[in-house]
Amino acid sequence: MRPRARWILSGVLALGLATLALPAGADHNQDSHKRMFEEFTSPNGRTNSDFAFWGDHAFSGYYSGSDATPDGGVRIFDISDPAAPTLVRDFKCDGLQADPIVWDRDGNGVADLLMLAVDRTMAAPECGAPRTAHNDPNGWEGVRVFEMSDDPASPFTTITQVKAVYTDCGAHTITAWPKHDESGLLVYVSSYPLRPGPTCGSIAPASGIPPYQNVANPYDEDPGSPNSPLHGVIQIVDVPFANPAAANELDVQPEIVYPGDPDGINDWSERGLAAPGVLEPAAIACHDIVVHVEHSLAGAACAEQGQVWEIDEDGIPDTQNPIMIGDDEFSSGGTGDIPGAIDFFHSVMFDNDATVVNWVDESFGSGCPPMTQWQARPWHPASLEQSGSMFFSDLASGEFLSEFAVGDVRPSSAPGEYCSSHMGMAVMGIKRDLLVNAWYTGGADVIDFTQPRRLKEIAWYDPVQNSGTWSAYPYTGPMYKTGPGIPVYASDGVTNNALAKGMVVYRTIVERPGKPRLVDHLNPQTMDHMG
Repeated sequence: MRPRARWILSGVLALGLATLALPAGADHNQDSHKRMFEEFTSPNGRTNSDFAFWGDHAFSGYYSGSDATPDGGVRIFDISDPAAPTLVRDFKCDGLQADPIVWDRDGNGVADLLMLAVDRTMAAPECGAPRTAHNDPNGWEGVRVFEMSDDPASPFTTITQVKAVYTDCGAHTITAWPKHDESGLLVYVSSYPLRPGPTCGSIAPASGIPPYQNVANPYDEDPGSPNSPLHGVIQIVDVPFANPAAANELDVQPEIVYPGDPDGINDWSERGLAAPGVLEPAAIACHDIVVHVEHSLAGAACAEQGQVWEIDEDGIPDTQNPIMIGDDEFSSGGTGDIPGAIDFFHSVMFDNDATVVNWVDESFGSGCPPMTQWQARPWHPASLEQSGSMFFSDLASGEFLSEFAVGDVRPSSAPGEYCSSHMGMAVMGIKRDLLVNAWYTGGADVIDFTQPRRLKEIAWYDPVQNSGTWSAYPYTGPMYKTGPGIPVYASDGVTNNALAKGMVVYRTIVERPGKPRLVDHLNPQTMDHMG
């Protein structure tokens, strides 16, 4: 999962291969790398989480992992020259995880709408509100909505919060679905009860008011609805472009189920992750959703399972009738197609044609490759299993195709190593299928999965002094002004805030994939540049 669970407890797109010399002035020390060169860092001593991009700007979410030094928000960089970004605005608005979505409503090339996910109970919805007890029945968590000034000469001088939409279990990750009539966005909210929230979970709040999930919350727009302590849904926020202040949660809450799963839940303690009375015992929920707009598909990483859903004309995914289910053999009791054990279906990605699905497992273990101690259940024995890999499956048949793990190709026994897969993105609109991904202390890489049974890791950067890479994305808006390569943007600092490099930009040189389609924006879980 984005690291809440783990750390609570402890030529254009390609210009060929002609020039592989390091850019002038680059210093790579003893870092391990192949065709990826570090161009830029922006240390900030924080956990740098996720990105959004529009035009010449990158929006980099961040937060402090310690409640003793709360700090968070989004840093906005001018990336018109990816080799030398400049910080335009450090917008303070504390609230884990600061997962951003941005949009340009008037088409002038500068984003004027921002949404930030908040998955930490705050004393109030506004920026500047302090963090409060996780189980504070009067606390707020959900999606903040902002309007931003978009004068190209001096953008983002004003950023004004116009709405805060409360969502049960908060908002761990958010995904943008552009409405067909172009009137606004539907924002899919993924979240889960790892710790109890104001209207989420089964552990009684400090007030002792039972049952916990029915406590009235002053920010809940639908206080009469019964809430499952396991969560069991995704939530959808409607954000109209004409009036973002009217953003609201839709009444429909698509239900999540785990067809064929032996116990029908994600049991945290099954993987050895348990803290009775502090962490919730189980969940039915999704961590991350990616949408393929051209094919009206949603890929969902739902903790216990991976699923693919059709998206209806109204933008609502049909979660009750998955067209594909991905599951591992171990935790499914032998019914899953994916070999071995998957700790946590964390994220998912499609290829350009929506024929191949990439599943990402975030490890609950440690090491490189990570290993997880599973507790015995009736459908499997106690076992030490490798974890933190990524897997590829055929969408039509559901057949498992291949597996990749950084820890298999570059294992490390160094103290503190943890090379689990995490967040990445396919390069859209090209003839080949290339996947950029982050691997915590394993750095970032590029995998060619054009032939999904014959994976090729064609580029990587694995820093020696590594504070944990959270996400890595290709953004082919502004390109390098000199020299070959595509920009890959990575966020750093999740395993060690003190060493955080902030937003990192890599120059990545790969074989020519065919004529690329340049893009003017990227919200990484929204595949809307297919061409």
